[in-house]
Amino acid sequence: MGSVLKRSVAVGALCLFSMVGLSGAAQAELPLSAIIAQGRAVIDLRLRYENVESAAQVLEANAGTLRARLGYETGYWNSFQLAFDFDQVWAIGEDTYNSTRNGKAAFPTVLDPKMTALNRLQLTYASDFDTRFTIGRQRLILGNQRFIGNVGWRQHEQTYDAISAVNTSIDDLTVTYAWLHRVNRVGGPNPPTPSTTGPAATAQANYLKSDSHVINGVYVGIENLRLEAYALLLDFAPPSYATLPAQATAVSRLDTATYGGRLDYTHMFGEGITGKLTGEFARQTDYRNNPLSFGLNYGLVEGSVTFAGITGLVGYEILEGNGAIGFATPLATLHIFNGWADMFLTTPVNGLQDLYFRASYVLPMDFLEFRTLTGIVSWHDYKTDNLGMGIGSEWNLSAELAVDANLSFLGKFAAYQGSGVAFGGFPDKTIFWLQAAYRY
Repeated sequence: MGSVLKRSVAVGALCLFSMVGLSGAAQAELPLSAIIAQGRAVIDLRLRYENVESAAQVLEANAGTLRARLGYETGYWNSFQLAFDFDQVWAIGEDTYNSTRNGKAAFPTVLDPKMTALNRLQLTYASDFDTRFTIGRQRLILGNQRFIGNVGWRQHEQTYDAISAVNTSIDDLTVTYAWLHRVNRVGGPNPPTPSTTGPAATAQANYLKSDSHVINGVYVGIENLRLEAYALLLDFAPPSYATLPAQATAVSRLDTATYGGRLDYTHMFGEGITGKLTGEFARQTDYRNNPLSFGLNYGLVEGSVTFAGITGLVGYEILEGNGAIGFATPLATLHIFNGWADMFLTTPVNGLQDLYFRASYVLPMDFLEFRTLTGIVSWHDYKTDNLGMGIGSEWNLSAELAVDANLSFLGKFAAYQGSGVAFGGFPDKTIFWLQAAYRY
């Protein structure tokens, strides 16, 4: 498979650089100073304190971290743009938490290790036929990130060594295709410590080899409707340091083919009142080297009403499980689904049913010369898909002050109350965050 991947990358690079020549012959060259002047600096700073208490561990985690993401995006030269940035993550104070890289397994996990890492390095070509091609290490975010996302909540985001294309040649239709060569995980370039390299450490792997195909289409040509369809053909190989058979099996279980669709309908009920209904369904089967044979479904129904900055929402999500494996979403931004306590980063083998209610309020703060103050409160009730056993509930609370377009402050809290491991649940867990962020 390695030779196939290398040939594919070579072909993709050859195509792009061939277009460089064609584009350069067709357009007048701009001076280097003009290209630099048209670009923008990437400056993204985030200071965070995270406290984790878990009934499964005696010690509590206290993680102070600072992330500096620095880079540059050039202007377009003959339809080409170069973008790059690096992440530097520091531990502030005493790092009394398990980063999965620091060997402190006695503490609860906070997956923000110290690191210096390349985050993005990508070349983009904006063609004359309404298609944008990108090659290199890039950020991919599709739809609501339920299946493909960048896990932006963590200090180092998830990126993809990939070739992608976005086509908008048909009015109101956006089609995205990506071939994924490698998935760079949020733990950064260093592999987990030996204590976390077992089968359960797949989510903490520093990378996953991939020969995966992602297709996504979004159509907005019908009034008040947004229609989305997707096909995800995911094929992974374990990292080079994963030498145990159990580790290879854990990764191969992520080899899945998923086909689905989503509908969002928005309606205005009189002046200032907006309602929204969402429905989504997907079917997932085993793919390529997956040792299991299965067919699992995903379903979502959600409704909300917004008035004067207040939104009330109710939703119900099902990820099926058959007792051996649960519906898998290994490339999702999982933190924004199924509760902020991150209890279900891997779907339980008996599946998951999540009934949730959420209320939010966005208060304009013009009178104090701030931008907005946003408050969110939500509650989740969890059951297994098989047998419908209760496996806990969770409260989420947050308040975020946007000072201006660049600076914000956030306080956030998650409290999961489990029903005990013996009943298929998990130990109680609470997390508290304080954060200041600046983005230029």
